[in-house]
Amino acid sequence: DENWTYSTSIEPKVDKMDKFSVKGSQFQEPLLEFSSACSGCGETPYVKLATQLFGDRMIIANSSGCSSVWGGTFGEIPYKKNSKGRGPAWGRSLFEDTAEYGVGMYLASQ
Repeated sequence: DENWTYSTSIEPKVDKMDKFSVKGSQFQEPLLEFSSACSGCGETPYVKLATQLFGDRMIIANSSGCSSVWGGTFGEIPYKKNSKGRGPAWGRSLFEDTAEYGVGMYLASQ
């Protein structure tokens, strides 16, 4: 469809404003798209903003819960790569050990 082709060809408007200002952050490319979260979900706007600020360097250690359902349901994942092929690294752990799991992810990346 020509509208989809056009919309995916538009380049992000980077360096127009300070990336870390409220307004300027919204000009950054989001690396969270098409989440299957419930309508009105309060988590997804915050995760979208986090991907706009830190997305190509993010390491996400996720606990079981809503965000693990919309963030990594089998067959789909709402995170995407940027034009350089980089995007958030996402992993899910069970309940209480998410902090330790995240530290392990961090140490492995060093």
